[in-house]
Parts: sequence; structure tokens; C-alpha cells
Amino acid sequence: MTTYAGAILPSGLPSDPAYGAAYKFLPAPLTLPYPSALASNPPNSGAMANNLPVAEIVVGITGNIVRQFEQDWYHHVHLLPAKIALGNLLSTQMRQVEVWNAHFAPKTLSALNGQNDGGITLAAPANPPTTYGMLESRLHNVSVSLDGPPVIEASFTFQFPDEAPTLSISGRRVVVFGLKPNWADGWLERLMWATDVLAARDGTEQRVSLRTKPRRSLEFSILVGRDDAALLDVLLSAWQSRVYALPIWPDKAVLASTVTAGSTVIPLTTTNLEYEADGLLVIGSDSRNTEAAEVLSVASNAVTLKQPLLQTWPAGAFVTPARTARLRVTQAVSRVTDAIARARLVFDIAGTTAIAKQESATTFNSTPVWTTRPNRVRDVDADYLRLAEVLDFETGITAVDDHAARPFVRRSFDYLFKNRTEIAAFRGWLAARLGRLTAFWHPTWEASIVPTKKILSNQTVMTVASRGYALYFNPMPGRTEAAFLHKNGTWYFRTITSFGAGTTGDEEVMAINQSFGFDANPEDWVAIYFLEKTRLDADQIEINWQTDSVAEVSLPMRSVKS
Repeated sequence: MTTYAGAILPSGLPSDPAYGAAYKFLPAPLTLPYPSALASNPPNSGAMANNLPVAEIVVGITGNIVRQFEQDWYHHVHLLPAKIALGNLLSTQMRQVEVWNAHFAPKTLSALNGQNDGGITLAAPANPPTTYGMLESRLHNVSVSLDGPPVIEASFTFQFPDEAPTLSISGRRVVVFGLKPNWADGWLERLMWATDVLAARDGTEQRVSLRTKPRRSLEFSILVGRDDAALLDVLLSAWQSRVYALPIWPDKAVLASTVTAGSTVIPLTTTNLEYEADGLLVIGSDSRNTEAAEVLSVASNAVTLKQPLLQTWPAGAFVTPARTARLRVTQAVSRVTDAIARARLVFDIAGTTAIAKQESATTFNSTPVWTTRPNRVRDVDADYLRLAEVLDFETGITAVDDHAARPFVRRSFDYLFKNRTEIAAFRGWLAARLGRLTAFWHPTWEASIVPTKKILSNQTVMTVASRGYALYFNPMPGRTEAAFLHKNGTWYFRTITSFGAGTTGDEEVMAINQSFGFDANPEDWVAIYFLEKTRLDADQIEINWQTDSVAEVSLPMRSVKS
């Protein structure tokens, strides 16, 4: 602290005569409002003390050194890349790893320590110990083959004096299952959702989806001769519990021209086929000569690969999308002769299957309507289910408590899809259902309502054949909506407001909520069906492929309250 010695200056005004003596020290015309302390030898005066330099106030700040470009890139040993993620290993792969001594002094590699599960070779330019010069970079070749465990988890540590960077390698080995199906038995595809259904006493349901994407399994038969029978034995003996690259045989195409080794683009039509980015593709000439590749992108007329093809494939070679899949843990094989084998194979697709949802374009009361006509090749059985409890105390008559006061009808319809466009549309519609989760309107496909007289464009009452609806309609649950199919192919959906007696005993009148806007004779209608609010009654749906473009499906359905 600096100390100054001086005089105390009294207060006062410059006009005070007492200050006159002080003004003689000032040149005219300057005046100062100071007292006589400015005169020589004022009272209470003293010498000025020089206390310089003054001590600095010390402030302590805690912080970190900010790394700059030099600290990031230099004074380290770098591995580029430090991690190799192979994904699905379909063939022997080669990679290069750069080891860069970014020190400004030589560094010695004393050891190369590896946790190798087999099938992986790391070739260094020189065996340790070896010295990397100042800022020297070297390339190491890494080779990964299909020989080894199905899951690849390996690491290699480069031991330098003060640091030990580690190279990590991961992936999964996949072998192509190239044996073709016997189409006499078809190709069965199962899609499996999971839904939790909670039903109230009145039949109202709360449905919760437990699996937004379905699991998938593929089942088909094979009938193979001597060479392929031996290949089947090899595949089952060495790889049964491992992951296969399974071709999706219904999507098989044939090369129109030769595709040479080193190509990354395969020209083919992909519309309504299962090719997808980051998926797999198999190309080959027979069951033993195949090559699998990973897909980078898909266009309508070509598939681009992530890595170039290793072989040249001539025109006529097959190309199919593929999925990673596992065989069941128990697999039966029948030996027809010593050189012929037969088997029914079931593959579970590894992971879930993403299918683009495609909802019905037709709606009624904001709910989709599915109007695809079923294939009536066999009888349609209908089960009328009631949420009723039978009370029986064994000592008297029984009593029935029908909570919902209505039946819930279960039917199973068969469908035939005759081309890839129809199959793709059905799969999209099926994905939108999410198993038992999402309800839809569905005609009963029972010709219960038969018109008997012409209805005019502005009328809302139709005369129909008597079926007893006027007697029992109160209204009748599940029988309050109707679907009208006109002979021109147009569907009309109406709400039935009432039934009443007709002019004769053979007729009834049916009132609807809205007129049609045109005159219609009885013969103008192909059929009139009741329309039911429905959901699928199973989370597992099977698509039975008869050929690569024809499929059959059986759908169990159940009417619901909501």
C-alpha cells in the first residue's frame, strides 16, 4: 500500500479574504479553491514518501491446456482405421491398415499381440522388433477368410514404448445355401407378429402390438442327387447352427448378359423383388458355384454392390436377393437311395423383416375396407362365438349370462394372387394389419340381402326378400352396415337404419342412411353383403408360393365390436 504525507486543506470559498495569501502562488488569472496550505511551510505538512513499485494483486485461475492441431496429430502412433467392421463375411476379404509414427523421433515396435479366433492373418512389412522412423507410415495387409467361428471378434495390439494402439476386427461369417427348392412342394413363407388382446365383458377389445416388424421363416423341400446330397451333408455337418445366406428363390432372375469380375453394378429388374440397401445378393450358376455380395443401393433396373464381384458370371447365371437365416437345431434328411436325398428345410430369418405398409384405398367411416374377393375352392366355415357364461350349480337348471348380447363370427377365407403386383399389394396390406392389431371392414361374402324392386336415385328405402330381419333387427349388432357391389364394379357402403314389413309376406323394406344418386334395378347389383368390422384372428400368416408369381393364402378373420 502506498502512503502519502501532506496537509489537511480546510474548506472555504475563493472570495474569502482569508485566502488572499494563497493566490500569490498562482499566475493570473487562475484561481483555485484551496486554503493557505499551498503557501510555503503550511501547517501539518510533510515530505512525500515514494513507495513504488506497488505489489500486484495475485489472482489464481484453474484451467486446462487447449489441444491444438499439433497435439491431435503428432506425438502419437496412429492406426488408420483402428476398427474394421466386416458385417456379413460372404467371401475372403482383404483390408489394409496404415500404421503411422507421428512422433518427431523414431519409435520401436517391440511386439504385435493378437487375440485371433482363427481365419484372420495380419501381415506386417517387417517382423517385430522393428523401428519406425520419424513420421514414417507403413501399410499392413489384413486377410479374413471363411475359416473360423461364425462370429468374428479379433484384436491386434501394436506395442510401442509408451503407447499400444489396438486394431479391432468384427463381423459374421456367412455361407451361401445354394441348394434349390423342389417346386412340386411349393415355397412356404411365414410372417409372425405378436399382439396382446384384452377383451372386455361387452366384447370391446384393447389390442397392443408387441412386435412392430414381423419375424419370418421360410420352408421348402429339396430333392438332390449324388453331388448335391454330399454338399447337403457338408453344410449340415459344418454349418447347421451358423448363419447362411439364403437365396429368396421366388425372386430369382437370369442375367441377360455377362457380368465381369470387378463389376459393382448388376443390371436387372428389381420391381416387387426383395432387393434392399445393405441387404444381400447371391449370383451363381449352380448350387456349388455361387458368390454372395452386399448391396449398396437399388434402382428399378440395376443393383449396385458395395464390393466388386470376384468372378465373371456369364449370361444365364441366376441372381437372387438373399437373407441371413438359420436352420432349425434339428433337421431330418431322408435317404431315398445311397445317392439321392430328400429333406424339408425350415429357415428362420435372422432379425425382423421390414415390409412397406400399403393400406386399402377404399374406406368407410374412416376405416379401411378390404374388398378382395376370396378364392372359393373349399367351404367357408363360420363359427359364431359368444362371450357368455354358463352358470351351473349341479342342483337345478342352468343359466346363461351373455355379456355382449351378440355373436363374434370367425371365418377363414382362401385367396389366390396371380402375379407379383398382387402379391406385393397383399404383403403391404398384411403389414398394415400388424397381425391381430388393426381392424378393417370386410364383406361377409354371404348373399343375405336380395333386392326385389327398383330403387330410385333419391330413395333411401329398398325392398328386399324377406329373411326375418324385420322381426329381429333391433338393430342387430354386426348387421348394421351393408356393402353394395354394382355390376360396373363399384362398391357402395351404407348404414342400415331399420328393417320393416313389406307389402307382401315375401318382402321386407330396408332403410339406409343415404341414397345412391342413380336408379338401380335388382339385376344391377352383383350382390349385397353385410359389412362387418373385422380383424385377423392370428398373428402368424402363411403365404404358400406355388410358383415365383402365384401364391395362395388362408386368412382367419374374426368380427369385433371396435
